[in-house]
Amino acid sequence: MTTSSPGSSGLPTSSRDAEPVAPTPLDVAAAFDTSPVGRPLAASPPRPPRASAGDVADVADQEDLADRVVAAVLAVPGVVRLHAGAFGEVATYLPGRAVTGVRLRPDEAEVHLVVSAGRPIPEVAGNVHEAVRALVSEPVHVFVEDVEPSPT
Repeated sequence: MTTSSPGSSGLPTSSRDAEPVAPTPLDVAAAFDTSPVGRPLAASPPRPPRASAGDVADVADQEDLADRVVAAVLAVPGVVRLHAGAFGEVATYLPGRAVTGVRLRPDEAEVHLVVSAGRPIPEVAGNVHEAVRALVSEPVHVFVEDVEPSPT
């Protein structure tokens, strides 16, 4: 029922209407000159190197630093608690646990917290900034995520 005219686009046409018809899978396969079979695969990206003894020490240092940052932040008057962000995404991820509310990166440190309404927010944020700045060499960003009423 389908024929292909040599001077046309190469798509099968109906002999009755002379309109193009959708090609069959065999027509599509015949249109390819080469087959991907036998061609070498593209090079895969190199794998990252495995952890060395120095990397383990770096993880231990990172873990110690994250714990010291948490302790310094919670010691600031007016800080109620650390905050993990709207979706719990603010954390420093360590083997076996996450330190929420603190994000330590090679280029910056972030602290997300909840403050008490009984203290001036800029003062609390400034004190947190100074406390964390004494521990890390990267720029420190403090985010006040929420304010809770003072206990009565």
